[in-house]
Amino acid sequence: MNYNRTFTGDDVPKATKWLYCSSGMFRDLVYQFVSMFLLMFAQYCGIGQNENYLAMYTTITIIIIILRIWDGFNDPIMGFVIEKCKFRKFGKYRPWIGIGAILSSIVTILMFWLPVHGWAYVACFAVFYFFWDLTYTINDIAFWSVLPSLSNKEKVRANLTTLLSVFVSIGSFAAGGIVPLLSSSFGYTISYKYFALIASLLYLISQLILVIFMKEKKETEENVQDSEKMKFREIFTVLGKNDQVRSSIISILLYYTGSSILVSLGLNYFYFNFGYSAAGTYQFIFTVIFAVATLLGQAVYPILTNKFKLHRMTIFTVTSWVAITCYLVLFAYVFLDPLTYYPLMCIFGFIVFFCQTIISLILYINIQDSIEYNEYKFNERRESAVFSLRAFTAKLGSSIQQLVLYGALIAGGLLSISNQISGYEAEAINMFGDNATEVGNYVSGLADAITGAANVELWKRVVYQVGFTIVPMLLILACYLVTRFTYKINEENHALMVEKIKERNQKNGKSI
Repeated sequence: MNYNRTFTGDDVPKATKWLYCSSGMFRDLVYQFVSMFLLMFAQYCGIGQNENYLAMYTTITIIIIILRIWDGFNDPIMGFVIEKCKFRKFGKYRPWIGIGAILSSIVTILMFWLPVHGWAYVACFAVFYFFWDLTYTINDIAFWSVLPSLSNKEKVRANLTTLLSVFVSIGSFAAGGIVPLLSSSFGYTISYKYFALIASLLYLISQLILVIFMKEKKETEENVQDSEKMKFREIFTVLGKNDQVRSSIISILLYYTGSSILVSLGLNYFYFNFGYSAAGTYQFIFTVIFAVATLLGQAVYPILTNKFKLHRMTIFTVTSWVAITCYLVLFAYVFLDPLTYYPLMCIFGFIVFFCQTIISLILYINIQDSIEYNEYKFNERRESAVFSLRAFTAKLGSSIQQLVLYGALIAGGLLSISNQISGYEAEAINMFGDNATEVGNYVSGLADAITGAANVELWKRVVYQVGFTIVPMLLILACYLVTRFTYKINEENHALMVEKIKERNQKNGKSI
């Protein structure tokens, strides 16, 4: 029986296209849930109210930063393992997608079902988060390496990237919008536990379906031999010798860090400005705004490039400067009444999200094009190596984002609020057990008295607002400058590179 289902050419089979892109929804649902809410779970529930709360929270922050940096280095290792693996009876990428999904879904559930608090929780957090990073990386590197391998056609690849981004965004929106509503209504412990269980099962099922039914593009014998000859150091030499990969990686690091800061700091932002019980509703509305803006950006981008024939760099320049301007407006919002001027925040937030969506699409297309550039200049593609570097930037960006969040909470003196709410959560669980409604009502009644703009001093909210808006604005500006002055591949010379590669392969008798 042929377990390695493949296709040839640059036209991706419809079933593979839709299976691959749609499965990204539940992958990102789990990833965003863990990325956005694991620390919130630790902050408001896992640690518990404790006189050593600051020390425990600081320790967990350090653990996350260290493990995310380690995971960044772990990504190239995984990329190397995929490239070097000779056992490809089931495909180059599909086995790793399945193995990573099975293991990481189990660990995800365990992280939110730990029945311990205090320093015991901190110790368990370190162990389980390490294994989650490790197991999710196995799936992540294999999954994203599939994308540039499916087709060399610019239009096909752009359509795949856009469609995948739509599904990934839906998963992200679901986590970002639903979880705050659940936690505000039913408390952290109950809502996070059951969301982790459901999300992990959906993720696992979707990935197993993908593994069973998708087709990978058939590798040429030359590409297989090239992978077998690859040395581990070549993962990093790709970064050293390929200036366009280097430019793409730096730009993505700056963009990812900036865009993720707005999201990660937003979770606490709504508590401090709108109050505990109202925060979930306002954040849900803002998440819907985020969703609409992102989906619209994904729909508009191909129109701008295909119908209006606008160059990527032109679009990139306009959207970058518009986003930078809107961040400045959002900073000034802290001096207004949050409830009265909430529509203003939504309008400028919408514009930021719309622009950042288009920026991210352009950056991902840039890094894919740099793979052809690598093949054109050095006669080797190295998809896994390049995309492991992309994943490395995501993890490094997460570490920086975590540091900014910690700095904003510490500088603003806001962790004492978290400590008190942790106490309310523990008291509610002791009194009402798994009665979600009673737990939610008890915590909300007490937490509303210490959160919201009326109860949190202005200077504390201003400090937090700097991290929320000014820091990401500066990072988006840096991303624009790096891309503008160092990335040289445009639509025309990419098409010429692909044509030259085909001609060279035909001349050398390689299959295409």
